[in-house]
Amino acid sequence: MRLKLKICCLILLPITNVFSADTLKINANKADSLFLKNNLSLIAARYNISLAKALKIQAKVYPNPTIYFEQSLINKTTRPDYDIDPTRTGTDERVVNVNQLILLAGKRNKQIKLADINTKLTEADFENLLRTLRFQLHNNISQLYYNQLALRLLFEEQQSIDKLSDNIDEQVKKGYISLSEGVRIQSLLLEIDKEINDYTNTNYDIIGELNVILNLPPTTILKVDVLTEISRQLPSFTACMDTATINNPDLKKANYLIDYAKAQYALNKALAVPDANIQLSYDKSGNYIKNYYGLGIGINLPTFNRNQGNIKASRFQINQSETQLKVNQQTVYTQLFSNYNSLQNNIKIANNYSIEYENQLLQLMDKVLDSYQKRLISLVDFTNYYESYKQGYLSLLSIKASLILNAEQLNFLIGKPIIK
Repeated sequence: MRLKLKICCLILLPITNVFSADTLKINANKADSLFLKNNLSLIAARYNISLAKALKIQAKVYPNPTIYFEQSLINKTTRPDYDIDPTRTGTDERVVNVNQLILLAGKRNKQIKLADINTKLTEADFENLLRTLRFQLHNNISQLYYNQLALRLLFEEQQSIDKLSDNIDEQVKKGYISLSEGVRIQSLLLEIDKEINDYTNTNYDIIGELNVILNLPPTTILKVDVLTEISRQLPSFTACMDTATINNPDLKKANYLIDYAKAQYALNKALAVPDANIQLSYDKSGNYIKNYYGLGIGINLPTFNRNQGNIKASRFQINQSETQLKVNQQTVYTQLFSNYNSLQNNIKIANNYSIEYENQLLQLMDKVLDSYQKRLISLVDFTNYYESYKQGYLSLLSIKASLILNAEQLNFLIGKPIIK
């Protein structure tokens, strides 16, 4: 037993040093603040919004005009013996053309509308990323908090059972207690050690995820300082569903995709209308008069290509987007209904157990240990009662953690923290 304790101390010593050196106490509000400020995924996603807004600016600009200049290379100046028409004046030829593309059928406005909808789609993607990461953050914080409470209990019980085990060992050696009873106490201690190890390993995994979400150094050990309980007053399911219809990022994006498909359809119909080219021309000596000025307009004849394929594809895209919205609505509302009922059941279970009951479990664990040490109860009764009380307390912590997880899932589906 002594050797085992020394080995455990040697194993836990580096962990203890790291814990004391890099411990950061946080609560839900502080974690949210760090998350919004430091999370690298959010920072990268914000650039997507800026990029979409920049593309919207680009959609507003007009086509650049083109200018064409032509100068004769062989003329009277470059070759004095060059024979030119005696009826024309001047010694060389110059041509200048200025051409401007004119978008017809409202193509520019339709392109601006597409860029605007694309910005909304990017913002919906950002909201989806934000709620996903926030859900992971809150879930990990609550799980870490209740795991820490469980570890606090287990460490206290480990010390008590370890002292009891040392006394039992002495009595076994003196023949006052059977070896089987001593082994049973050591098995109970081993079970507690295993639970401590499981909770500790789980906490390190959770802390690792939190360090990534909060963009903290990987050696940081987080400790949740305090965690307030959720409000157990639920709004009606209809109110939850109405709020989800407006705020759920998946539904918002599905609606934007319908708008995008309709805008793309309108643009493709406009693209079937040819654009016009207006041209101003100047010709110094190459026309029927000297210094010729002309105005021309050109337009493609929509004989073969009337953009009919893209227009037809856009109709299918509208139908597809409308169908996808129905799929998303069906999925969100079904999950919302299931999660809402689960949360109601969890609240009912949690309401059946008060803080007083938790304290009673802890007191009974101490009393049953004391009664066994005084030989007032048998080993079988001690282990049965002790395990029952311990698992009851750990189950209560699990219920509270599940309650917060359930509430966060409901907020996730709604797309808004409707449950505080």
